[in-house]
Amino acid sequence: MAYKALYRVYRPQTFDDVTGQEHIVTTLKHAIEENKIAHAYLFCGPRGTGKTTIAKLLAKAVNCTGENKPCNECVNCKQITEGIHPDVIEIDAASNNGVDEVRDLIDKINYAPTQSKYKVYIIDEVHMMTPGAFNALLKTLEEPPAHVIFIMATTEAHKILPTIISRCQRFDFTKLSNEDIVKRMKVIVEKENFICDDDALQLIAKLADGGMRDALSILEQCVAYNDKHLTIEDVNTVYGLISIEKKIDLLKVLLTRNMKKALQLLDQMKTNGIDIKRLTLDLVDILKDIIIYRNTNDESILFVLSKNYLDSIVPYISCEEAFSMIDILMDASEKYAKVINPSIYFELAILKICNQVKEEKVIEVEKVKIPKQIIVETNDHVQENKDVVDDIKSNEQVVESHDEIVKENVDDEVPTFEFEQTQEVETDVDDDIHVDNADIMNILVQAQRSILENIQQRWPIIKRYLANLNMAKSASMLCDGTPVAACPGGLVISFEHQPAVNAVNYYKNYKQLSAFLKEVLGDEYRFVAIQSDAFVEMRKQFILLKRQGKLPEPHELTLKHIDSHDLDHEDMSEAYSYAIELFGSDITEYKEKK
Repeated sequence: MAYKALYRVYRPQTFDDVTGQEHIVTTLKHAIEENKIAHAYLFCGPRGTGKTTIAKLLAKAVNCTGENKPCNECVNCKQITEGIHPDVIEIDAASNNGVDEVRDLIDKINYAPTQSKYKVYIIDEVHMMTPGAFNALLKTLEEPPAHVIFIMATTEAHKILPTIISRCQRFDFTKLSNEDIVKRMKVIVEKENFICDDDALQLIAKLADGGMRDALSILEQCVAYNDKHLTIEDVNTVYGLISIEKKIDLLKVLLTRNMKKALQLLDQMKTNGIDIKRLTLDLVDILKDIIIYRNTNDESILFVLSKNYLDSIVPYISCEEAFSMIDILMDASEKYAKVINPSIYFELAILKICNQVKEEKVIEVEKVKIPKQIIVETNDHVQENKDVVDDIKSNEQVVESHDEIVKENVDDEVPTFEFEQTQEVETDVDDDIHVDNADIMNILVQAQRSILENIQQRWPIIKRYLANLNMAKSASMLCDGTPVAACPGGLVISFEHQPAVNAVNYYKNYKQLSAFLKEVLGDEYRFVAIQSDAFVEMRKQFILLKRQGKLPEPHELTLKHIDSHDLDHEDMSEAYSYAIELFGSDITEYKEKK
């Protein structure tokens, strides 16, 4: 027996087998049950969405002699399934589109069916018929004999004469959802005893672009490549695609404006036979998801990116940059049809993205009051503790190798951006700040290397906020700092100069800086700043205590220089003072918020 393609083997034989198109299936089933059969139907929609399949099901249902229509048991159903029924005539309008063919068809219409109730004409690609052929068919289509049903299918309904459309019941087929396609493929995979990863089926559904026939053809081709265990890498190989991780890596390189590395990556992709058109659209889909997520923080409505992918790209790109890249890529994609080799325009798009020159923004940061800082050594008794948590063992490595970690992460993964900045600092002193070294030591005792590395990887992003007028002040205070120790919820930041330490530790700046760090790092941290030389001394003290087994016992994070102030009340007091200055004390009244 000759081999049959999967989409032919698994063509639906009942209305219940049809994937998607519920609105059409339900309407036709009710019409058949109530014996309200129209004389002409027009099925419109994209390829592979079930137009011809439902046309054959309708032909079987109206001629079925069984109880459940279609029953697939009676003679009529079996012959229609096999394509040999004399009263069901399939016509390809692409090759039979002339006036003579239509006149011959009209002559035969008047003959009664030979063995069934209805004579059904299924005209595929009906939009290919000439205007003369349509006009010849017009009168017959309006008033055909009672035993004739026309079912016309087309992918381009706009090419059909309005006078033809008005004489038909029109059904618009829609693209199938990826979920429906995957669900149907899983049924077929199970029947065929294939082993396929869910990710591979998801990618095949995406490549099919809403067409079930295309999905089964792609599945068949991929299984022929690897019939033991189909993976997403196999699908990528067969169709010249690259993984989403590599696409994100390419976007990161473009963000760094590293033209040389971007061209090297493109050359590798071309060597592997990458589909440039598909790559362009995939990059646009990723950028769209970035824009959506940055504005909604809802990953459930995204098209491509999952949580892991979001964390690897979203912190490094702004909505403006994403929109700019989309414009350049879409401009390139519009020109692909005009050339034999679309990679030329894709290369130009990469060069344009890497060569974008943005105007340098000079940010004037509002004046920050920096009080004089006094670091007070605690006199608390240091208790012996030999059962310190396991993470303490790595603290010495954490504090000694942080510079190397930062350098490695920034060079390899994190895009760096430089902005010209100016900072005006006021040296007025309001109050003394008492930073308790015990608070810093408590963070060191609980420090975890993985948390520190994650923060250090994201830290260079702070410089990019210098161009954001709403966050420039916070960014300017933190961008010169270096994370040197971190634990769950706690962070120590080192600065070279003492004025920068003072600004970060000032309680009136704490809420603003805390909110900014949560935006950049993704989590909330209680933070404290320390001068670089002072941290070196504290590191020595930590190492000494660790070797002696006298490290203090970890406890809840505290920042005495911050916790001693009611930050919410301080904000309200400043607002009240400002209101008195503007409007006078006579008409200004202070009320506590209930």
